[in-house]
Amino acid sequence: MHILIAPDSHKGGPDAPLVAETIAAAWRSIRPADVITCIPIADGGDGTADILATATAGKHYPLRAPGPLGTDIATDWVLLGDGKTAVIELARTSGLAMLPPQLRNPGKMTTRGMGIAILAAIEHGATDLILTVGGSSSNDGGAGLAAALGYRLTNATGDVVPDGALGILAASQLQITPHPLLENIKSVRVAVDVQNPLTGPNGAAAIYGPQKGARSADIATLDRCMQHWLALTGLESFPGAGAAGGTPVGIKLVFPNATFEPGISLVLDACCVDNVLRDADLVITSEGRFDRQTLMGKAISGVAACAAAAGVPVIVIAGMVEANINATLGDYKSVIRHVEATSERPVDDIDARISNLTAATCRVARQVEALLQG
Repeated sequence: MHILIAPDSHKGGPDAPLVAETIAAAWRSIRPADVITCIPIADGGDGTADILATATAGKHYPLRAPGPLGTDIATDWVLLGDGKTAVIELARTSGLAMLPPQLRNPGKMTTRGMGIAILAAIEHGATDLILTVGGSSSNDGGAGLAAALGYRLTNATGDVVPDGALGILAASQLQITPHPLLENIKSVRVAVDVQNPLTGPNGAAAIYGPQKGARSADIATLDRCMQHWLALTGLESFPGAGAAGGTPVGIKLVFPNATFEPGISLVLDACCVDNVLRDADLVITSEGRFDRQTLMGKAISGVAACAAAAGVPVIVIAGMVEANINATLGDYKSVIRHVEATSERPVDDIDARISNLTAATCRVARQVEALLQG
């Protein structure tokens, strides 16, 4: 058999490459003759650049750029193996995980660092961009990103306003002097996994502000900031505009022809998973928790959709599995043939999680072995 192992990371635990290695080793211990191809994946959030760099023999390029608080940090961007496509990850310059809880304040965080990273990639010679916007700490509508590329907000006296959502309220004009290197960009693909509008009860501030440190009293103010930002840009909200604190709006301002697509679809395409599926007999995928949310654009749903199109069955091995998950598989029921949990309760220790993953994979491999032997 030819097995494709395509797992996501387990949040708070092993990353996707380690999950893939663990499943592969456990599977070989039971079925050593099987051919195994490992393609660790991501759904467009934290770690996506690393996954794409590995999958395409790409290279990391370090730089210093403003972090979420505006002070310079050490970060990087990735040039894929094609030598022309750059991957810039918002989580590497404005990531929520960079900040301790006491410093989280989406009204003051900036996306300027992502704009600086984009500029660095273009200066290096990149002509195509993949932008991933998951895991952000900001709610500035991508204004910081746009400012770094020549789209600056100024107040009534012509002074540039401070970075961050709250600074937008002081702006009266958007001054546009696009950086000349932007003309070199041929395509921009943006990984967006939610369809929220920028403002309103389902907007960036209302839905995602609290998890970024916004208090209930801050939500209305942040929403006003985004309303004002839209008015200054002359753009209208669109599905997905509320992702990552509105960062897609700033991207759309700078790159009007940017395309927005599910992160997992973008990653699977870049990793050429369809090509591997042509020769595969079985797909094993994995993530930290498998529940109904998983089937709404996350990594496993993307893998399952590709496998279904190729007529290849899927086995899911997850850290934890929602009760009665089989009843909610819907359209995926025909392709996801088995779901295996590594544990019935949360496990924090990574070594224990790896051990549980190994045991669960061995259980599944033995079941497959018994099935094939009839």
